[in-house]
Amino acid sequence: MEQEDESAGAAAEQHAGGAEEQLADDLLHHFERILHHDPLIDEVGFLHPTQFRSLGCGQDGDSASQAPELQHRYFWCREHKLAICSEILPKLYRAARDAYFKARNAPLQAARLMSLTKALLILCPDMLTAWNSRKMVLLEKHDFEKLKDELQLCALILSYSPKNESTWSHRRWVLKQVAEQHQDMAELVEKESVLVKEIAERSKMNYRAWRHRCWLIPYMTRKQALDELKKSTRWSELHVADNCCFHYRRSLLLALLDKCLENGQDSLSWKSETYTLWKEELRWNEMLIRRYQGRESLWNHRRFLSQWWIQQLLDVEETCPSTTSQVDLFITQEIGLLSECLNDPVDEFGESCIQAELSALYILWVSKQVPAVKGKLEERLHSVSVVGLKDVLVRACRPEKRWLWMNLVGLAD
Repeated sequence: MEQEDESAGAAAEQHAGGAEEQLADDLLHHFERILHHDPLIDEVGFLHPTQFRSLGCGQDGDSASQAPELQHRYFWCREHKLAICSEILPKLYRAARDAYFKARNAPLQAARLMSLTKALLILCPDMLTAWNSRKMVLLEKHDFEKLKDELQLCALILSYSPKNESTWSHRRWVLKQVAEQHQDMAELVEKESVLVKEIAERSKMNYRAWRHRCWLIPYMTRKQALDELKKSTRWSELHVADNCCFHYRRSLLLALLDKCLENGQDSLSWKSETYTLWKEELRWNEMLIRRYQGRESLWNHRRFLSQWWIQQLLDVEETCPSTTSQVDLFITQEIGLLSECLNDPVDEFGESCIQAELSALYILWVSKQVPAVKGKLEERLHSVSVVGLKDVLVRACRPEKRWLWMNLVGLAD
C-alpha cells in the first residue's frame, strides 16, 4: 500500500510539473504572438494582479481568439501599449530563457531566434548573451529595416528601464552599423537626440542617457552641434543640479572647436567664433550662479570655461601685447563674483554658505590650474578686503573642510 501511495504521489507531482511547464510554454507562445502581431509596441508595463484586473478586457485583434484565457488573465495590449501581469513573470522568464538556451546551439531559423531573444530581453534586458545572438543574426543579413526594428526594440526596453547599460550599448552598436551602411546620419542623430531628451525628462540624473548623447556628437554636423548647444540651454536652466547636461554642453563646445580646426578655417574667423561662444557661455553661467545658489554643477562648468578662456587670453597677450590686460579684467570680474558670494546674507536653508564655499574653492582651483594668474589673483583679493587665498578659505569653508584644503594646497601654518 505504501509503495502504491508513493507511486501515486510521484505520478501526481509529475503531472502537476508537466501542467506547469505546459502553462509556461503557452504563456511564452502567446507573448511571442503579441509581439509579432504588434511590432510597434512602444511601452511595456508589469502590473500587480489587482492593477491588471482593473484594465478590464484583454487584447484586441486576431490573437485574442487564440488564447482567450491567457490574454484576459495575463496580457493586455491596445494602441501599441502592452501590460503583463506580474504574477506570471517568473514562469514566463524561465520559459523564455530555457527555450533560448535550447535553441541557441541548434540549427534554427534566424526569425525564430530573433523572436525568442526579443521576448527574453523584454523580460531581462541584462542578458548579454541574447544581445550577442541578435548581433550575429544582424551581421549575417545587412538589412537596414532590421536595424531600424532593432532601434525600436531598444527604445521599447528603455521606456521602462532607462538606465540599462546593456540596452544603451547595443543601441550604439546598431547605430554604428547604420553609419557604416548609410553615410547620412543627420536625421537619425536628430531622432536620437529627441529620444534621449524624453528619457532624461522621465529619469533624472541618467548619466547613461547623456553619455549616449555625447557619443552621438562625432556624427553631428557643425550646424547640428550648434543647434544642440542652443536647445540644451533651456533644459539646463530647468535642471541646474544635473551635471550630465553641462557635461554634454562641454563636449559640444570642444567638438565645435575640433570641427573648426579640422576644416582649416581662417585663424581670425575661428578665434572670433570661439571667443563669442565662450563669452556667451561664461555670461550665461554667471547668470545661473547668481540665480541658483549652492549648485556645484554650475561651478564645475565655470571651471572648464574659465581654464580655456584664461589660457586663450594669455596666448593673445604673448603674441599681441596690449596696454589693457584682458586677463586682469577677467580676474577682476571673477574676484567680484567671489566677493558677492562671500558677502551674501545668510538664508534659512544654508545655500548662501554653500555658495561662498564653492566660490572660494573655484578661485583656489583657478590659482592651481593656471599658475600664471596666481599673483594677479592675490593682488585683486586685496582690493575686496581679503588678505589672500588663506583668508578666503577661512571665511568661506566649514571648519572640517577648511583645514583639509589648507593642508592640500600648503596654506596651513
